Amino acid sequence: MSTASQQKEYAVDERLPALWQASDVAQILGISVKTVHRLVREGKLACVQVTTRERRFTYQQVEDYIRSQSTAIRVDKTDLRPVQSPPKKGGDRRGRGERTGVSKACQLDQLREEMRQW
Repeated sequence: MSTASQQKEYAVDERLPALWQASDVAQILGISVKTVHRLVREGKLACVQVTTRERRFTYQQVEDYIRSQSTAIRVDKTDLRPVQSPPKKGGDRRGRGERTGVSKACQLDQLREEMRQW
């Protein structure tokens, strides 16, 4: 929080928290004033209803809203295996002469030689 916000934290008496206007809360949260009022209507942000038309907010109410919206990053530490890609379709092609570095002519010669030995 900035120094100006910290100065607004307490009003005349140190025991009474300062009451912020909706515009102050909107600026702190980085949202519009309309959104602040919508959050109050939805029950997500507490307020002090000064009159039927005026709402004020305490530091604690704003802090509670921020905490309720904050989430911790979840990490599954029980399973730290590296992600593996699924196997490629088509199976193992080494037996068919592909990607082995042996030409088809050479394979045919080897096959003929093997057949002669029968």
